[in-house]
Amino acid sequence: MRHSSQTRGALALLGRAALALCGLAVAASAAAAAGYTGVYGGGPLYKHVASNISEIQKSGFSEVVVWSVEVSAAGDLNINGEFPLTSGGAYVGNNTWPNFAADLAAMKQGSAKRITFSVGSSNANPSDFDHVKALVQALGTGPTSILYKDFQALKQALPSLDAIDFDDESTYDSASMTQFAVMLGQLGYHVTMSPYQNATFWTAVVSDINAQRPGTVDGVHLQAYSGGAGNSPCAGWDFGSVPVFPGLWDADDTPSQVQAKMRGWKTQCGIGGGFLWLYDDVAGKTYEGQDAARAYAAAIDKALGVHRAQGAPR
Repeated sequence: MRHSSQTRGALALLGRAALALCGLAVAASAAAAAGYTGVYGGGPLYKHVASNISEIQKSGFSEVVVWSVEVSAAGDLNINGEFPLTSGGAYVGNNTWPNFAADLAAMKQGSAKRITFSVGSSNANPSDFDHVKALVQALGTGPTSILYKDFQALKQALPSLDAIDFDDESTYDSASMTQFAVMLGQLGYHVTMSPYQNATFWTAVVSDINAQRPGTVDGVHLQAYSGGAGNSPCAGWDFGSVPVFPGLWDADDTPSQVQAKMRGWKTQCGIGGGFLWLYDDVAGKTYEGQDAARAYAAAIDKALGVHRAQGAPR
């Protein structure tokens, strides 16, 4: 088929635009593969404490994981039983912490380049993922379902939110988890996993999710502390092209010990990221004359060979 010179010019522009978009996608993929220096935290991250927000901005942590979002039997979302996020599929977080959206945005003006919400924990019976399973089976994950409405409401109210982390420690239902994750991907979220046991389940479900919607799961936060003590990202946790970021707990390891362990994994299998559990323990504290949060972030970065000024964009 022949085209006029005007049409050929338009096609050329479209071609260049497509190449540019491909370039952006490759750059985004490369950034994800490079990993994050992350930190999990609860109340200190959402209770509008100016000193905590400033500390996170300057810390060097490039991923902030807000822990933990509970899913009720009705589908409502709540952080730690004290911060209602959604009710009936609508965002209600402003009733408790009206500055939350602005605080998340402020964190991303510093070193944090990704904000993640962690769903689930070991604290509830039935668990949050028992509720997810029941809701998916009863209502599905389409636009009229409560889970879709909940997470769409979060996305609209909290535009700084980038990803949802799965911390399922008891339910292990691959069908509902896969549907849930694919739905989140369709809403514009990335998904990460936070396992400490049952590697066969996790590797299979990540493969299933990414087969249905490629790139949805772009990282794994492997717990290498507490119940996951002894876990190694270099053995038994092979997620193919999805990178594994091991985490350590400040209650067990000093910054220098974190650096040594992370460096060992970096040397052994080339990890590109890692995380600290738990910001609540170190908020406002010091370690050898500097902010403890900054000391832990620097320890991970040094182990990974990341060189940047504290608080500068990654």
